[in-house]
Amino acid sequence: MLTNINHGKQNWQDAWHNRAFRINLILGLVMIAALLIFTYHFFYYIEHLKGGTTLNDWVLKKIPAADVSWPITLLESSVIIIFLIRSVSNPNLFITYIIGFVFILFFRLITIYITQLNPPAGLIELKDPIAGMVYKSAFIKRDLFFSGHVSILCMFYLCSNNKIDKYYVVFAIISVGMLLLVQHVHYTIDVICAPFFSFGCFWLSKKFLRFRISHSTADTHLRKVA
Repeated sequence: MLTNINHGKQNWQDAWHNRAFRINLILGLVMIAALLIFTYHFFYYIEHLKGGTTLNDWVLKKIPAADVSWPITLLESSVIIIFLIRSVSNPNLFITYIIGFVFILFFRLITIYITQLNPPAGLIELKDPIAGMVYKSAFIKRDLFFSGHVSILCMFYLCSNNKIDKYYVVFAIISVGMLLLVQHVHYTIDVICAPFFSFGCFWLSKKFLRFRISHSTADTHLRKVA
């Protein structure tokens, strides 16, 4: 354990000494903070919009609504914990995810605004403490297309190189996607499309980091990402 911690510490020290990595990390974290602040005000706006589209989701009609908040939160939290543990020794994993997460936040704002979907019939409030920290404890009903829960789990799957982690994350993705439908928090299309958006955001993250590598020197750590 101590050896792994020391190895991770050395990896982070080496990565931090890389100028491109350092700038990308700071830029990514600043952009996430800015987008989350904007997201709070954006969701207040979107929640109070009049009109909107209600989808005729035949899948949801066949699923009795039930409160499954705790297993959703448990699965989501477990993947986040795994991600943080892996990031201790792998700064490249962390930076790739951070940049990918920025793209997810950005594109969700766009797609939510464009689609302006009304909440599904039978929706039950999702008690998610993680989302509550972002939304300041307010439950948002219209942050629908595409699913944030599924997309952030898919992003970790795409960033990870650990086969065991990937198997578990696939299980978590499928489970959370189904549970979101059980709780009627999302339409089926929100869940199905989320992995495709995650893949696009992952691709953009890699492209961004490659671009930064090509315009920097001493980039050995970031080359492992690309």
